[in-house]
Amino acid sequence: MAAGATINSLADETVEQVLRSAVLDFQDVLNFGYTCSRFNAVARTGEIWRLKLFKRWPSLKMRYSPKKQYNWPMEFENRFKCGRLVRELLVTFSPQFYHKDEVPSEAFRPFSELAGRNECMMRSVLNELMVLLHDKQRKHSDLTLKYYGEKVLRYMQHQHLKGEWQQVLEQPAEQQSLLEGAVLFAQWNNPSEDMTVQAVVQEIDKIVDRVRADISTRNPDHAAIRDNRNQAPPVLSRNECRQVLEGINHVLYNQMNFRGNIEEYYDAKNSFLPYVLERKAGIPITMAILYAEIAKCLGVYLEPVNFPNHFLLRWHDQPDGDSPDDYMYIDAFGKGRFLNRRECANLIDIHGVNWMPDSCYEAVSSKTVFTRMVNNLLSIGRRQAQMGDSSLVCLRSNLDLALLLNPGDIENALLQARVYLHLNINLSEVMENLQQLLERPEAEELSSQIGHMMVKATQQQLIKDDPPKVEQKRRDDKKNFNTEGVIYSVGMIMRHRRYSYNYVIYGWDPQCEMSEEWMILWVCFPCMCFDDY
Repeated sequence: MAAGATINSLADETVEQVLRSAVLDFQDVLNFGYTCSRFNAVARTGEIWRLKLFKRWPSLKMRYSPKKQYNWPMEFENRFKCGRLVRELLVTFSPQFYHKDEVPSEAFRPFSELAGRNECMMRSVLNELMVLLHDKQRKHSDLTLKYYGEKVLRYMQHQHLKGEWQQVLEQPAEQQSLLEGAVLFAQWNNPSEDMTVQAVVQEIDKIVDRVRADISTRNPDHAAIRDNRNQAPPVLSRNECRQVLEGINHVLYNQMNFRGNIEEYYDAKNSFLPYVLERKAGIPITMAILYAEIAKCLGVYLEPVNFPNHFLLRWHDQPDGDSPDDYMYIDAFGKGRFLNRRECANLIDIHGVNWMPDSCYEAVSSKTVFTRMVNNLLSIGRRQAQMGDSSLVCLRSNLDLALLLNPGDIENALLQARVYLHLNINLSEVMENLQQLLERPEAEELSSQIGHMMVKATQQQLIKDDPPKVEQKRRDDKKNFNTEGVIYSVGMIMRHRRYSYNYVIYGWDPQCEMSEEWMILWVCFPCMCFDDY
């Protein structure tokens, strides 16, 4: 720069490059833009704010489509303001629900209204809650916010994913993507984790590339070894299809060590495709979805088979016929074994059974596959409830999804009502749903049971409308005494240094009201005995 030159001498493009620097945060850009109208215009350049947005909130990057145009300054502003509003709303939850086990659906309405303004706000609400829960720098602070933030995030994720599910289900049956549904299913059950189709596709593409390399060593002229990501999959001969399947088996099971998780079969993570890719282990249905997607990328189309107790895939080995014997069946759980009809029947763990009806070998729709995945998680949820899971999170989540997939399922509708009654939440919704069930002819045999549940819901609603008084501990009383000595916050989880028990602070007294003997026994002296947990 020449002597005497200033920043005013720089071209706008150069100034923009300076403002894009990662060294400058968004506040620096704003302050610079306030200096004059020229620099204000430069400081509002979209690319600057796209970079600042993803620098401050990196996890948002996967949530934006590269095919769409965005107003990046507006996106940043909405995300920033949304973060403050979300935390302000969360602060109001503890005074309302600290004495209750669960939060009713109607309590989340302010968040729904905030997120419902536009697509950007929904994205921002979800991201702010994610950031709150995964803030490693403040792991032990704001624990009350994190506790309620997790509940809000589950509700808001489900509201958002309902729209995603509707888009999938509204497509023609043959166009419904197993991969997309599997990722939505995983996100539904893991609302605090960021799971996207894009991320899963990237992992699958890596496997596909390895399979291509393996096939090329056996058949350099194979049509599938060309990279066809942006084109239609190649048309393969019967022999080339078999080579693809053999290549998948070699790479997936021998080189990468994927396996059916026999040891921890009922671990819920086996049902979630992102975790299957991460842990290289799953159950038959998730291993089959992964296997079918890899084969599809290489030009081989496999159909899902809803076989009893053991999900399978099938490949049309004999294109001239259409009986079960004209297909080759693939056990993705069992290292990709190729099976005939009789060998499939041997998978059923019932003594003496070596034959199954033709219907068991038929291909099924994607929706049927999704329903089976949900039913697997409902079974796990019931098992967790029997083992003492008082929140019934897994059961509740998958009942909601089961009724989204199959709204007419009376059995699941009644089970959902029982769960809400047990938790004493969403009683108005329970009454409305039970009334709708009573009006259905096929529920006539259950009318007395439904009537009993409606009476119980009415009784619980009356108690809820006139709840018993709960004595609240002090939270702030600056008028009567000095609060500067209060160093811990309501909602913090603590551990006793001597006896190692955990507890939650829900209030405090100006001075200990217990006897001196009690204080000596429990080492209860100011700020001497507790660690953050």
